[in-house]
Amino acid sequence: MKVVNQEKVKNYILRLIKGGRKDYVKATVEAFNISKSSVYNYVNQMENDGLIEKKNGGYILRTSFYHYAFKNDGTLGEDRIYSQFISQHIQFKKNVNSIWNYAFTEMMNNAIEHSEAENIYVGIFQNFLETQILIRDDGIGIFKNIQRFMRESKNESISLGECVSLLFAGKFTTAKQYHTGEGIFFTSHVMDEFIIYSDDNFFTRNNFASLQMEDEGLHNLMNMDKGTAVRMTLGNNTKKVLSEVFNTFAPVDEGFIKTSIPIAHMFSGGNPVSRSEARRLLGSISAFTDITLDFAGVEEIGQGFAHELFVLGKQKHPHINLRTINACKAVEDMIKRVVNTSALSQ
Repeated sequence: MKVVNQEKVKNYILRLIKGGRKDYVKATVEAFNISKSSVYNYVNQMENDGLIEKKNGGYILRTSFYHYAFKNDGTLGEDRIYSQFISQHIQFKKNVNSIWNYAFTEMMNNAIEHSEAENIYVGIFQNFLETQILIRDDGIGIFKNIQRFMRESKNESISLGECVSLLFAGKFTTAKQYHTGEGIFFTSHVMDEFIIYSDDNFFTRNNFASLQMEDEGLHNLMNMDKGTAVRMTLGNNTKKVLSEVFNTFAPVDEGFIKTSIPIAHMFSGGNPVSRSEARRLLGSISAFTDITLDFAGVEEIGQGFAHELFVLGKQKHPHINLRTINACKAVEDMIKRVVNTSALSQ
């Protein structure tokens, strides 16, 4: 007789409940070949243990909420905030604690040093499966700050949407003398979910369309009058290791030479067509040598975009290696067409 792993069953049920599945009993019976009464016993035990609670005739995960407010008066230190207030809620395995220490201090430092905010708020939402931390300030707003920097230092007027796109590659910063620009990049890759919201614009590597439809918390963020909100979510038992994420993009002997760009997120509309869009992308990635272009969700690209990026871009920046993933047939065909046409004309 097969022995059922009780923790796996419990986690399976909890994930179904978290996802709003009403048929969690039937699904669990089929997944583990156990009886309905066994599933109900699991559910009753988890309710008694305080992992779930009844709501509107069903169950939801019981969530604990902790809230802190700080005056940004010049005396704040992100490390002290973490050790004195946040770390008491992050009591997991070493790899998870390490990720949260890094992610929180990086994002809190941004709020302290770059937001020009008077107040910074931290919210922690925690259930058995995952922890979510929200850092919110009442400052200038991250994308407006980038917009101002580009205008004053580069004499360029760009939209807030273009400001969002500058964050994807990983080396952009408005204060190069103090920062490398890597914090958002690595935090967004190590988290299960990472979202920055400011002035009606989002930065995320997750499926934003899906999140926007299903997530009440995002709608609450969208009611912000000003400032920036960073929301990070990570599984309490994740097997991710921070050093492995760093090594993926920044090998010890070579440094931060690799990056990954989700094309559908970088360009409004998701389907880049113009040469100017390609030039903007090249400007973001030219400091790297190994670039992965993720075309997931992109249905087509323009001939001008493809030629500027894959032909002229390679000529102008011969040191870069462009690798494409998740490209549909229409995108693959356009890339092949411009590359082959260029080769024939030489």
